[in-house]
Parts: sequence; structure tokens; C-alpha cells
Amino acid sequence: MFIPIARGLPFRDIAPSVLSNSKVRLSRLIADTRSTIGRWFARSRQRRALQEIAERNDFHLLKDIGVSQQEALREAEKAFWRL
Repeated sequence: MFIPIARGLPFRDIAPSVLSNSKVRLSRLIADTRSTIGRWFARSRQRRALQEIAERNDFHLLKDIGVSQQEALREAEKAFWRL
């Protein structure tokens, strides 16, 4: 029994190196996707924390990190996927 794939080649006729390369590419894609999602979560948490600091009017902490209240609120309003 064989499983047909793209371009009509049966699965058993594909060179092992091609399958290995496909697995490597898929593994890399999965790793990159996990990394991106992790950065998005971290950015979202950081922006929420920044918004809380700005809304509490904690001017000493804002001064420590070198931003004004307006800058902090502007940064906090950005979507998590925006830099």
C-alpha cells in the first residue's frame, strides 16, 4: 500500500533525504512558531504591567525606567504583535 502525495509520487518512491529535509523544516517551523508566541505573551504581560504603573501614577518607577506617563500609556495601547 502506498500513500499518494504532491505531484503524484507514491510515498515509498520519495528519497529518504527528502523526507528528512521535510522533517527538519517542519521542526524548525514549529520551533519558530513557539518562539514567536512566547515573545507575544511576554510583550503582552510587559505592556499590561506598564499600563498598571502608568495608571497608578507611579512617577518614581516611570522615571526609573525612563518614560513619561504618556509614553507608557501609548506603549501599553499597542497590540502585542506590534514592536
